[in-house]
Amino acid sequence: MSVALLREMFDQMVVSKNAALIEHYYDPDFVMYSDGLRQTFAEFRDSHREIYATAIGYAIEYDEQAWVQAADKVAGRLWITTSRPGEEPNRIEVVLIAAYRNGRIHRIWETTWPSWRDVAAFESY
Repeated sequence: MSVALLREMFDQMVVSKNAALIEHYYDPDFVMYSDGLRQTFAEFRDSHREIYATAIGYAIEYDEQAWVQAADKVAGRLWITTSRPGEEPNRIEVVLIAAYRNGRIHRIWETTWPSWRDVAAFESY
């Protein structure tokens, strides 16, 4: 798969907070491994629906020198900045590998710094 497809997902789904696109970009057998957390498709979908319904905002920056792709995998580095009214923005570095199946994300392995799990906006995630 291509880096462009992953970037499209971040733009169309994450930055736009469009939970209706989760099924479009993610395989029903999806599993994410992130900072010690394992999430199934249903857990990921439901938690993102809840978060996207809040006042949180997202901005994405890409490390243009840190992307590789193969037939069914993409790896790269990016920064996600989250913001909520009345709070300082949180800039989170993400290093990830995304594996695709039938054009949708099937697995994600990622680590973040600081860990997204320590960000107040995700305390109920």
